Amino acid sequence: RSVDADDKTSDVLVKVIDNSVAAFLQYRNTASSPAIEQASQAIFSAWKNKKRLEIYGVGNSGVVAQDAQHKFFRLGITSQASSDAHIQALGATMLQPEDCLILISNSGRTRDLIDIAEIANQRGAIVIGITSSHTPLSEKTKILLAADNPEGSDQYSPMASRLLHLLIIDILATSVALK
Repeated sequence: RSVDADDKTSDVLVKVIDNSVAAFLQYRNTASSPAIEQASQAIFSAWKNKKRLEIYGVGNSGVVAQDAQHKFFRLGITSQASSDAHIQALGATMLQPEDCLILISNSGRTRDLIDIAEIANQRGAIVIGITSSHTPLSEKTKILLAADNPEGSDQYSPMASRLLHLLIIDILATSVALK
């Protein structure tokens, strides 16, 4: 948002990095440690009790979901990441109590993910949301890891929000690894 058409490459470098650093610092200062603890405990319990861990996102958030699957796989935790709405809907209908579903969305307004959260809740799964506060999706989660960022969700290619989501996944994976 702060980049201008006539900026030099050196200006772009500073502005993009400053934007990302500001997002990280804002998250550090506002993150809910109890919510992170609750989410990491739910994921750990799902693994320990041989329950499912599903991770869903669409677009950029789908890429973050794949990164999360990779991180948990390296910890020996089997999970399934998907960015396909049909596969997500089918997966949600197979969830059971104590299974975990992580939903990742910058806007928190993706209709398919909201519907999937409703299905997962009806099935008794633990729905963890990595999304903006006060959105339709955040209202459907049991555990909200609020990823509030001033970057507009209408932008063609959100940058800082994607990095923030990756950071939250790193925090979750590290917390689960310690358990």
